[in-house]
This record gives sequence, C-alpha cells and structure tokens, in this order.
Amino acid sequence: MRHSLLASLLTLAAASVANAQAVAGGGVFPPNEVDQIKVDQAIEKGIKFLKSQNASHLAERDHVGRKVSNRELVLFTYVHADVPETDPDFKALFDSMMAAKLEATYCVSLQAMVLEEVERVKYQKRILMCAQFLVDNQSTQGFWGYGSPSIYVEDVAYEMPKRKDVASGGGKEGGVKQFELPQTNGPKQKPTVKNKVKVEKKRDGEANDNSNTQYAALGMRACHDSGIIIEAKVTDAAMTWIRNCQKKPNGAEEELVEGGVNGPDKGGRPGVASGSGATVAGPSMVTRRAAPAGWCYRDHPDHEAYGSMTAGSIGTLAIWDYIKDNDDGKKRSWKNDKNIHQGLQWIAKNFSVTYNPGPYEHANMAKDGKVQYLYYMYALERAGLLYGTEMMGTHKWYPEGAKVLIETQSPAGSWGDGTIDTCFAILFLKRATRALGVATYSAGQMRAGQK
Repeated sequence: MRHSLLASLLTLAAASVANAQAVAGGGVFPPNEVDQIKVDQAIEKGIKFLKSQNASHLAERDHVGRKVSNRELVLFTYVHADVPETDPDFKALFDSMMAAKLEATYCVSLQAMVLEEVERVKYQKRILMCAQFLVDNQSTQGFWGYGSPSIYVEDVAYEMPKRKDVASGGGKEGGVKQFELPQTNGPKQKPTVKNKVKVEKKRDGEANDNSNTQYAALGMRACHDSGIIIEAKVTDAAMTWIRNCQKKPNGAEEELVEGGVNGPDKGGRPGVASGSGATVAGPSMVTRRAAPAGWCYRDHPDHEAYGSMTAGSIGTLAIWDYIKDNDDGKKRSWKNDKNIHQGLQWIAKNFSVTYNPGPYEHANMAKDGKVQYLYYMYALERAGLLYGTEMMGTHKWYPEGAKVLIETQSPAGSWGDGTIDTCFAILFLKRATRALGVATYSAGQMRAGQK
C-alpha cells in the first residue's frame, strides 16, 4: 500500500515537471535545451526585484527635454509576467500612466502596447490618442525621434461604441465590452475589436534614429490590433525609410535557414508551436538565399551595421509589412521580404547571445561589446517571433539566449544595470512578442498554448 502510494506520488511529480516544461517561455524545446523550471525561477526572481523597486519606476527624469520614466516598460513586463492588474504595484504604475501626458515616443509606444494587452476595447480611445501622438511625431522622412506633445491628441474624434459595435458578451447594455473570463480557471481572453477608428496625421515630427523608430512601430502594431486604422502614407513613409537606410549587402548571397525548433535538418516535419509568442508555420526547415545587410542608428553612410539596430529593424519592417497587408496576417508578406532576409542573414553571420555584435556607435565604435546588450537581446527576441523563426543561421536563438540569461542573473534577481535591463531579460525569457496575425490572443492565452 505504501509502495503504491509512493509510486503514485512519483508519477504525479513527473507529470508536474513535464507540464512545467511544456508551458511558458520555451515550452516546445526539450528539457536538455531549455530548463523551463529555471526559466520560470529566473522570471520570478526578476519580477520580485522590479516590485522591490516599484516606487522608483514612477520617478520621471528629463531626457532631451522630455519627461520619461521606466513606468511603461515595467508595466509591459508585469503584463507578460502575469502580474495581476489588481496587484498594488501594477495598479500604482497603471494609474500614474493613465494620468500622465503623452510626450515621449518610447513611453507612448509602450503605453499602447500595455493597453492593447490589458483591455484594448475599454481603452480604445486612449490607444487612439497614442496613435495620434505617434503619427504626429513621424518625420517627413518617415522615421521617429524622441517625440513631443501634439495638440491634436486631446481632440481625437472618438464615439464610445455601443454594445452592438463590439463582440457580444460581458459589459453592461450599451457599454463597452470588457474581457470575458472563462468559466474555468484560465487565461483572460481578448475581445474581438469591431469598432474601427481612423487616425489622421495632423503634423510632422522631428527625425532622429532607428531606435525610437523601432518602438514607434511596436506601438503602431498595438494600435492596429486595437482597431486603429493607419493611413497608407504613414505606413509607406516608414517602410521607405527603413529600407533605404539599410546597409548595402556585404558579400554574396548564401543559404539562409529558417524554421521551427526541430532545427536545420531536411526532415520537412510540420511546424511546431514556438512558445508564448508565436507559432512557426510550415516545415521545420525552409532554405532561402540572401546576402547579409544590416542597419545602424540611422542613415550614417560611414557607420557599420550592428546587432541591436539590425535585429530591431527586422522586426520593424515585418510590422509595417503586416500593417500594410491589413488582412490579419493572411498574406504574410514579411516572409517574402528581401530586406528582412538580408537582415536575418546579417544576424546569422554575426550571431551572439553574449554581446551586442558589431561596432556600437555610442561606445566609440567598440566592437562586440556589452553596451546595450540586453536591449539587443529583446530586439533579437522580437526579430525571431515577429518574422517567425526559431533559427538564426545554425543557431537556436531562444535556448542559447535563455541559458546565458539564467547564468548571468544577479543574486538580487536583476540583470545588467538594473530596471531596464531586467525588463528586457524577462521579456526575452517570456518570449513576450506575439506573432503577427494572432491579434485575437492575449499574452496569457499564448502562454497557455491556446491556438
């Protein structure tokens, strides 16, 4: 009897471990590649660190004449780490964000991303305001700087949708639909957005760099998935800029491997789920040909490409392809985008998960250094999940990156220089970026494998 009970407990324990390995960040990878228990422990420690510093995330600082804080980035990390919206630390940051003026590109973009994940129907007007800010801060050349307040943000034309304008279920009669909660314990479901609102560009912003431009694209993707219609002139100008400032290919075309977690074999097995962020469709290996070509901070002809700008620009261009398609990800034109393939080839040939590859412009052109390393790692995660590949050349970017991040976390639970780097590390480990074309799923649903 005692032996039978022990055997049953051991079976349950084994099942629990197997389940832990199959959920969250790298659930589709075998345990010898991704130790999901260690990943989850690292994320938990990281969140505890962030929460211990929560009051400091509210502090604003001046950056090139704009008031910025870490508030939105931390909130976005809390969302993807499943911190409840009722949590006092979450609520303190969220309430502060909603009361603040929109005045900086990074913060406004992240705010749109937070709101799209939290309750994109309820907060559609605020998301529209974020969209107005972003289109009004796009420069005439098509890219973004740090941003400045737009007088048109407070005057956006928005009519509160009635119940008939939104998905059925939840909410009060004549009101905005809230998230529907499943009958059983499970992840929050995103409502289908039926109320579509167009945002019109009213002014031009100041141009500056491809970093602000990356985050503007992330914010605009959140707006698009929230029912905000973006003018073609905004999309076209953004795409023209990012294509034109890509470096010329450095070398001949070579084989470029992409695909799922099965790796670069010739098996042609079906695609597999790629964790919380995406599903890699099609065979496990697809071979293309592309010459390597990356990006730097902007259109500097005498500067070389480097990792963080190249990885970020791959994701940026994929987002604009997706928005331009405007078909919920059916056409998937980013999968046939030559500029993206060239960027992926550059990453494949310069691949690293231990440093930011290439000569970094703001560190005296120091090559392959640690400056903005975790910023690069989050950009690498976005490139892989937005385009839809687990492979960068012969490398599986997530298992290799997760292993390094687990090993380099501080005893306090932080990474790098503190709050910002810790957020980037957690977002990488969580595979926070949703694949393009899966706008109807919440972060929680993606992590639970609900397809």
